[in-house]
Amino acid sequence: MKRVCCCLIALSIASVMRADGRTASRSESQGAGAATPRLELPLTSVTLHAAGKGWFEYSGTIEGAGIFSVDVDTFEIDEAVRVSRLIDPAGGGKIRLASARDPIEPAPVAPNTRTQGDLLLSMRGQHIVATMQQGPDIEGVLVAIEQRTERVGEVSEDREYMTVLTDEGLLTTPVHATAAIRSTDQEFNAKLKATLTKLTEPAKLETNPIEFVFGDGGRRDVTVGVMRSVPMWKVSYRVEADKLIHRSIVDNTSGIDWSDVDLHLVDGNPVLFAMDMHSIARAKLQKVERPEKHVAMAPQFNESLSVIEHDDSGSSLQTEQSMDAAMYEDMYMDSMSMGGMGGGMGGGMGMGGGMAGGGFGGAPPSRQSSAGGQTAADPTAAMNRAMAETADAPAGSTLALNFANVDLPSGETALLDSVVQPVTIEDVSVYRQSYHPTATLLCLEIENKTPSLLSSGPLSVLAGDRGRAILGELVLPSLGPNSKRLTGYAIDGGVRVTAAPTVSDSKTQAIELNGELHQIEVERLHQVSTDYEFLNRSGAERTVILEVPAPEPPFEWVDSSTGDVTRERADQFDRLRFTIEDGQTQTQAIKHQHTEKEIIRWATIATAQLESWIAAPQWDDELKEELKKILHSRRELDATHEKLAALLAMRNQLIQEIERVTGQLSRRYQGATLPKEIVSRYQDRLIELENQREKSERRMRELSGTRRKWMSELGMDPSLPPELLPLRAFVIDTDLIPADMADVIESSDQSNPNTSPESGSGNAGPFGDTPAGPSDPFGG
Repeated sequence: MKRVCCCLIALSIASVMRADGRTASRSESQGAGAATPRLELPLTSVTLHAAGKGWFEYSGTIEGAGIFSVDVDTFEIDEAVRVSRLIDPAGGGKIRLASARDPIEPAPVAPNTRTQGDLLLSMRGQHIVATMQQGPDIEGVLVAIEQRTERVGEVSEDREYMTVLTDEGLLTTPVHATAAIRSTDQEFNAKLKATLTKLTEPAKLETNPIEFVFGDGGRRDVTVGVMRSVPMWKVSYRVEADKLIHRSIVDNTSGIDWSDVDLHLVDGNPVLFAMDMHSIARAKLQKVERPEKHVAMAPQFNESLSVIEHDDSGSSLQTEQSMDAAMYEDMYMDSMSMGGMGGGMGGGMGMGGGMAGGGFGGAPPSRQSSAGGQTAADPTAAMNRAMAETADAPAGSTLALNFANVDLPSGETALLDSVVQPVTIEDVSVYRQSYHPTATLLCLEIENKTPSLLSSGPLSVLAGDRGRAILGELVLPSLGPNSKRLTGYAIDGGVRVTAAPTVSDSKTQAIELNGELHQIEVERLHQVSTDYEFLNRSGAERTVILEVPAPEPPFEWVDSSTGDVTRERADQFDRLRFTIEDGQTQTQAIKHQHTEKEIIRWATIATAQLESWIAAPQWDDELKEELKKILHSRRELDATHEKLAALLAMRNQLIQEIERVTGQLSRRYQGATLPKEIVSRYQDRLIELENQREKSERRMRELSGTRRKWMSELGMDPSLPPELLPLRAFVIDTDLIPADMADVIESSDQSNPNTSPESGSGNAGPFGDTPAGPSDPFGG
């Protein structure tokens, strides 16, 4: 029976000696009395994720017990704790590492060698012997180092003094007066030598060893898996003829050479995070002061996991059971047996081979533990086979590249080329007016027919003999399975484009009258069109794509394409695809249109619009007759408004004249009254002006009734416009008088004594009668 112990491991691996074969060897440098020998397992497989995670597998054949150690950089230790795996058919394996320093314990103090004063400060409390330049030596315990400012000649200097506890007491002496200072503490001297030795060593990251302990057993194959942080492997592309070449750029910074390993490169968009797992964490407890000095003792209770057992007599016995190693191991195995990659990599894209179906697909794998703790040697193999047999590509599928027998020394970079198949590449010229007004853009139309996601990366377009000519470069966006993208790389000088000005047009398509509501429903067609002329002078046939912004609602595309022109929809653009022979010219018209219905009241429609509809030949005679009636009512209403406005202006002038004549009549000259003849003539003039004012008011009352008639026919609100509001002064409740009701003030010729019976003959004046006589009988 096979049994798996799983644990977590960190990112980078220090140098590990590797045997020539696939069989692990025991280290001969192991001491003779060692109980468990040291093992060496060769690195056999490396899986690098583009997100910066790497899965390293060491496999080999061992016999008996042994310990395999992996050195992990300090910054990788959290990954090491979270994800690692040990597969041993013999069982009994363990993963162990040294515990981190407890934060409540003081960190060991290393000697500070920056300056002599700093070094003496780190020696405080040490028993020293100071050899003086003059006088006897000083022996005792170093108490303190202080700095004093002393004047030496014309300048001030800072000098250090040390205080030593001797048998005679405290003695302070300048440090510069000593010839040598020696510590008698051998442990401190060893630390000082170690610190100085470390300063001469080349800088390197601190590492932590992680040990995989194998139990005793026969000859068997074992595997150790470690998750590490690795540099992101990079992607680039190039196009040669009709082939898309995918180049993977891999950096080996693991600290060990990769020799004859299986290299797997995986791309995708996983959710990853960093969490501190190795450091010792202590609970942060809040300190609460006692409310009073004396506190009553509270009872204490112990909590434990309890199991109820029954004896033969039927009575219940309660026994306490702690979470022992066996329970913890079972729980740990259930939760961590899939602690490796979390899901499988599907079939890949080999060196010069095509893409196999692959990536992460279908439902996500569920975490399960096998019965009895048994786990297959490779828990992801069945999943990989199922994904490789999947015909369709699920959303979020992942690209997997597999390379066998890769040799990559530590600190070097590998360039791994693969032909992406099946992929369709077509050269097209795309015109978008916002990008360039007269030229097209050379583009690659790339269709990904693989079931994997092609990640974003730079792409070089090569042509000519042996690909010596660089036509251009671009950044290929992420290309999903069975998707197509246009990517531009250069300005096309072979196709000339002339864009005509945009033309807007509006036509009336239908008119419907509603006599009950006094409304006209008008249906109009609005069109916007632009013509584009393409001239191909490239020397070869060109496939051109005209790309225009999609019409904004409510406008819609008018499809006028023929059999040689096809229309395509993009996210925010519409595209016309067509072919132009060399030396030929082709014009493409882009039309957007929408139909709008508008409801207009008879009273608000412009008379010019009515006249244009009546003159248009497409409308029938019955509709034109109805429109003529509306036009006649509108014209009569407008004429009535003009007459009322003119009469109001004339009435204002008459009132001003009456006020002037009345002032002249009441004027006295040097206390004398006016002659009777002059007073009589003024009185006649006042009577004439009053008669004209009355005629104007009577005429306005008549026109107000006429106005109500036309407004009723047009379905208008009878309220007065602002310029006719003065009518309220002498036409009582004009807005409320029904149209069939007579005027409040009778219109009679008896009110004008100067009007003769024959005054109705001749041309009508502004009041509807004969023209008035001279406005001023005095010639004024």
